[in-house]
Amino acid sequence: MKSTTIGTPSAANEAIGGVPQFYYYDFASKGRGEVIRLFFEDAGISFVDNRFSFDEYNNKTVEERAAVNPAGSLPYIDLNGKLLTQSYPILRYLARQLGKYDGKTSEEKYFADVICDQALDWRTRFVDGAFATTKEGLNPANDSSAFDHHKDYLMPKYVRGIEKHLAESPFTKAGPFVLGAEISYADFVLYQIYHDERELGGPVTELLEKEAPTLKKLVEAVEARPRIAEYFKSDRYFG
Repeated sequence: MKSTTIGTPSAANEAIGGVPQFYYYDFASKGRGEVIRLFFEDAGISFVDNRFSFDEYNNKTVEERAAVNPAGSLPYIDLNGKLLTQSYPILRYLARQLGKYDGKTSEEKYFADVICDQALDWRTRFVDGAFATTKEGLNPANDSSAFDHHKDYLMPKYVRGIEKHLAESPFTKAGPFVLGAEISYADFVLYQIYHDERELGGPVTELLEKEAPTLKKLVEAVEARPRIAEYFKSDRYFG
C-alpha cells in the first residue's frame, strides 16, 4: 500500500475533527472513491492518501475486509479512530461537519440527493459495462460488448435524464452548479462519473456538447474551481 500525506492541516480539518486517513484502490484518479479526493482538494482538507493495488486488496480475507466495512468494499476513512464507509454518505457527513456543500434548505438538500442518486445509477451501469466482479475481486471486463452497449445506449440515457433535471430546476438556473452559485457534494459526484466515462473512451464530451448544455456548464465550472484546477495540473492527479 502506498501512503502519501496531501496538504497541511487547515481550519477545514479542525471542522471535521482531524486529518483523515483515506483508503481506496490505486486506480489513478478514477472511481467513486476519487470523488472524495476532489472534495478534500476543493475544501482544503489535508489527508493521508492510502492506495491499495487491486491485487493487494483482493488478496485480503473476507474477515479482514469486514473488520473495517461489513460490505467489504472501498473506500473508507479512519478519522481519529472513527470509521466512515460508503462514498456518498462520507461526502454528506463531511459536508455537514463543514456546514456547506450540502444545501441550506430541505428542498436544496433533496435536489442534491436526487442528482447524486441519478449519478450513482449512471455509475452502476458504467461499472457493470466496463468491469467484471468475480470472487477474486474487481477487474476489467474481458468482453467489450457490454461496455459498447453502455456507451451507445445507457450513458446517453442518463446524460439526457440528468440534463432535463438540471435544466428545469430553479436551483440550477441560478448558477452553474446543481444548487446554483454554490457548489455541493452532488456536483463532485456528477463530475466524477463524467470524468471516468471520458477517461475510458466514452463519447460523453461530444454528447454534452450536442445535447446537454447545462451539464456541460457544470463540468466546466467544477474544472474552473481554483483548487480543482490546480489539482488537475499537479502530480497528485493521475488521469
